[in-house]
Amino acid sequence: MGLRQKIIDSDFYRQMVQRRATGPLRAYYDIPAADPDTPVRDVEFVALDLETTGLDPKQDEIVSIGLVIIRRLEVDFSSCQHLLVRPKKELSESSVIVHRIFDTDVEQAPDIEIALAHILPILAGRVLVAHHAPIELGFLGHACKRYFGAPLQMPTVDTLVLALRDLHRQGQPMKPGALKLETLRHTHNLPPYRIHNALSDAIAASGLFLAQIAKRDPKGELELRRVLR
Repeated sequence: MGLRQKIIDSDFYRQMVQRRATGPLRAYYDIPAADPDTPVRDVEFVALDLETTGLDPKQDEIVSIGLVIIRRLEVDFSSCQHLLVRPKKELSESSVIVHRIFDTDVEQAPDIEIALAHILPILAGRVLVAHHAPIELGFLGHACKRYFGAPLQMPTVDTLVLALRDLHRQGQPMKPGALKLETLRHTHNLPPYRIHNALSDAIAASGLFLAQIAKRDPKGELELRRVLR
């Protein structure tokens, strides 16, 4: 972890941005973050995925959010949510080809400010699980800063980072595509899934995360800090 990332993940940074946060983001920060010393089995996680119009949070937009809660190292499928989000611009053909969400699908959807107000209470006090988490953190953080005055700081487990640690520990060479979510699920004997759907991807990431935890410690006794990015 680099110095910049250590600062962003620090309690000092959280306290600093909390003072600037307004509305639902301020309420999010009023709930303490998960203690890094807590055993993972006692931590609640939120596996989350976004579908976006591109990869740049400053220029592109969120068009859907999928999430599911993990409790006691089990996926709570009753908590699954899939939210469509209305972007400010018309969807480009290139983005529609990827996520198969059309302008007609999102014309009655809430905008990102309302969507954030809905998901922030779900995220509060929990730990984010995502595959290549900088995408989710980047888009959510940029939107929070724009609408609620401060970025989003959230303890995060990145399943891609966990996989990379496994490869380094085992001394294995990096093969092309080895860190893709579908490839890693196959490696852990998990079934295939529908890609580029936010909820499906979130569920897929949750399953990979649980497989990665089981490989490290089947009893879930290792401390949260050992799997944070």
